[in-house]
Amino acid sequence: MTQSAHIARHARGFTLLEVIITLVIAGVLATIGATLMSSGFRSYFLGRELAQDAAQGTLALERMTRDLRTARSAADLTTIGASTITFVDVDGNTISYALSAGSVTRSQNGGTAQPLAANVSSLAFTYLQNDGQTTAASAATVWYIAAAVTVASQNASTTFRGTVKPASF
Repeated sequence: MTQSAHIARHARGFTLLEVIITLVIAGVLATIGATLMSSGFRSYFLGRELAQDAAQGTLALERMTRDLRTARSAADLTTIGASTITFVDVDGNTISYALSAGSVTRSQNGGTAQPLAANVSSLAFTYLQNDGQTTAASAATVWYIAAAVTVASQNASTTFRGTVKPASF
C-alpha cells in the first residue's frame, strides 16, 4: 500500500479546473481571432465588389459618352427617353442604349442588343439646352446629354455620371 501511495503522490497531471480554465482562455482567444479575420474578409470582399462595379460602370459610361459625342445632329436624336436613347452617328449608324433586365445594352443598326454592364439598377439620361442647366423640351433644343449609370451589387452601390456635348451640335 505504501508503494501505490508513493506512486500516486509523484504522478503528475492536470486537474479538472486547470483544463477548464485553459479551454475558456483558448475559446476567448479563438473568438477574438475569428472576429478579426471575419472583418478582414468582409473588407476584402467589399473592396472586390467595388472594383468590379467600378469597372462595369466606367466601361458602360465611357462607351456611351464616346458614342454620344459622334451624334450627327439634334434632329437625329430619334428617341430621347429617361432611360433610353437612340441616335444616328456621323457614319450613319443608328445606335441605341437602354436598360434591360439589370444590364445596360447597346445595339447598332437594329441589331442584337449587346450588354455593356451588368448589375445596373438605373440608367438615366438628361437632355439640356445650350445653357447647360435648363432641361430641353424637344430633341431640337438639345445641346448637352448627361448620362448616369448606377451599378449596385450585394453590399455597395455606385453612380457614374458623364455629360457630353456632341461634336456636331
